[in-house]
Amino acid sequence: MNMRKWSFMATKQKDTINSESGFALVASLLILAVMTIIGMAATTTSTIEMQIAGNENQYTRTFYNNEGVLINTMETPGTWLTTDFLTAGETTASYSVVSGDTTAEIRCIESTVTSISGLSDGANNLPARLHRDSPPSGSGYSMKHFEVHRYGITTTSASVNTRIQTGVWKVFNKSQ
Repeated sequence: MNMRKWSFMATKQKDTINSESGFALVASLLILAVMTIIGMAATTTSTIEMQIAGNENQYTRTFYNNEGVLINTMETPGTWLTTDFLTAGETTASYSVVSGDTTAEIRCIESTVTSISGLSDGANNLPARLHRDSPPSGSGYSMKHFEVHRYGITTTSASVNTRIQTGVWKVFNKSQ
């Protein structure tokens, strides 16, 4: 009888060592840990992507706002192309207007690239060209009777570093 007990215990010990009970718990914990890490990484990535999208949205809105102010300035020259502006001279004529957080600055494009006090560096940094010149070929304006005056329009946002510049020209009768 002693023999039988011992043999039974050896079998029981052997079954416990080869048994897979508890493996499911270890495997479940390992899978849970991996899934938690993947979930945390996905959450972090989503948060960063949301911040990027928010920044892009802000820059896009600011750009379109600047562009709108620029277009409005070009379409309403009567607000800035006044007698005072026209008689001030090429190196001193300037006009500034603030719309929301965007500032529009207008000045003559001229060949000496003279800085005008009160205007930003961006508005003063225009290419050197003749202010008064012949109309462009194909414009339909006679070079004998008309001349163009060139102006630079700069819009700058105060909240986001956005600046748009364009050159425009206006046709005038030649002075006789």
